[in-house]
Amino acid sequence: MNSGIKTIPYGVSDFENMRLLNGYYVDNTWGIPFLEALPYQLFLRPRRFGKSLLLSILHYYYDVKYVDRFDELFGGTWIHGNTTPLRGKYLVFHLDFSEISGETLEEIQQSFEDTCLIALDGFLERYQSILPDGTLETVCMQQSFSNRLKALVNRIIDTDKRIYILIDEYDNFSNRLLAQSGEEAYRALCHGTGFFKSFFALLKAQNKVIQRIFLTGISPMTLDDVTSGFNIAENISQSPKLATLCGFTHKAIRETLDYYEKAGQFPLGREQAFQLVTDWYDHYRFSQDGGEQVCNPVLLLGFMNQCLDSKRFPRDMVDENLRTDYHKLRHVVTTNGQLNGKFHALEQLVTEGSVTAKLIRSFQAETLTRPESFLSLLFYYGMVTIGEENNGKLQLTIPNQLMRQFTADFLLNGYKDACKVDTRVNELADKLGDMAYNGDWHPAIELAAQVLKEILTVRDLLDGEKAVQSALAALLSSGNALAVYTEHRAGFGFADLAMAPRIITFPKIQYGALIEVKYIKKSEKVEDGAKASLLAAARTQLERYAEDHNLVTTWHLKPQGTVTLIRLALVFHGEELLFAEEI
Repeated sequence: MNSGIKTIPYGVSDFENMRLLNGYYVDNTWGIPFLEALPYQLFLRPRRFGKSLLLSILHYYYDVKYVDRFDELFGGTWIHGNTTPLRGKYLVFHLDFSEISGETLEEIQQSFEDTCLIALDGFLERYQSILPDGTLETVCMQQSFSNRLKALVNRIIDTDKRIYILIDEYDNFSNRLLAQSGEEAYRALCHGTGFFKSFFALLKAQNKVIQRIFLTGISPMTLDDVTSGFNIAENISQSPKLATLCGFTHKAIRETLDYYEKAGQFPLGREQAFQLVTDWYDHYRFSQDGGEQVCNPVLLLGFMNQCLDSKRFPRDMVDENLRTDYHKLRHVVTTNGQLNGKFHALEQLVTEGSVTAKLIRSFQAETLTRPESFLSLLFYYGMVTIGEENNGKLQLTIPNQLMRQFTADFLLNGYKDACKVDTRVNELADKLGDMAYNGDWHPAIELAAQVLKEILTVRDLLDGEKAVQSALAALLSSGNALAVYTEHRAGFGFADLAMAPRIITFPKIQYGALIEVKYIKKSEKVEDGAKASLLAAARTQLERYAEDHNLVTTWHLKPQGTVTLIRLALVFHGEELLFAEEI
């Protein structure tokens, strides 16, 4: 292997390729013995979380064809000195369902069949020399994938050859079908005589030869919907032993930064880099029973790649490919063009920062109308993560700034789809930039209030205060220079909205803001005394928040720092902004 400075393997998911490129690798081969404990397993993580690389590692470790290259590929890793009994014992059949295309159920079914056939052809060619004579010819006489797999099994059932099936992104196309074509098409795929259900039933029936199956994906929903076809896979995703398997711990993040600094490749501040990475990509916890928080590994490597290339911190910390993936989720918060109960649960999450919920390990698409199923889906997608317990009840929290941004996008897209309101994101972003650099907050707040009124005018305000706060937070997240937090801890309290200056990335920012939102129900008459009382309460709260030492330090507030704090009190009467006043 190359002994020079390690490359950043951003976008590289093939283990052999990464090792040949001398890619930087955080060794997670310690997880292999745990994964070997059960024959059929499901491992779930959010998008772009290193699942494909994990499958590739398993492929090279268990594949009989790579026994002689074990030292070359795994030298220096944990597993090299701690091998397991099943190393190099299998014929590995590797399927990647992210390759399946098509818009309709029929197109997807054909692409699925083609993908499986091509993968099986490659499998036969790779192992032709160790399969019984005539296997290739016998199998290829069959036309369909199911018949070819059965023929293969029949040819090797009386030999010592056994198969390990790896399936990457098992639910990729089913999630896409649900998003694009709705629940009816999804149900046809997963229920009754649907081909996907039949596929898992086929694998289960060949268990004498197919002795191990490992699936990765995002959520358990699809597998639960095909459960009668394949009900033997153990969901190991929340095992405390595997909580850090696909992710960078804080220690690993610091070791990565230290390595490239010592190599002379990273001239930027390591502590600033650590703060950026943890603020934007970190704080995922995948087990209620322990385990460290971890950072998204692919996004971290993308960050490092940009830093090493440009010698500056990225201006935009949002991964646009990931934004596109999460954009597909927008369908779940509307029903017949109207915002549904799931949208209201999202608003609660935005305004309060966390929600009390039961984490569901297994659920079907038809149960997404239930708040606990919807919030569990958000957990599997990485939009919320396991927080602290409150009086014995689990809290699900937004893990980082990236997911706060995506949640804001979620809300804004809901307003566009259901309320038919132009949220004027670009115009608002410009005005928020003026606020951050010039302190001119009036245009941004006025435009946000105008759009907010248009949104809420066409909505049924069951909880007007929550709707105002969540819509305002989403709208004010349109800018790039100020990071928006709700219920932000400060001065022994929680500010309704905190607009934190991103001074690491934009060192010339001059202003940050704390906003206290007061609400008067639309049905209530506005009295002068009530307005004065609300303003006085907001003033007291904002003055207390502004004295918070941590806020002063992290925001670099004057007089020691360079940032001026804007303190705003906003009073709404229903959807109408009654007045905005700087304290």
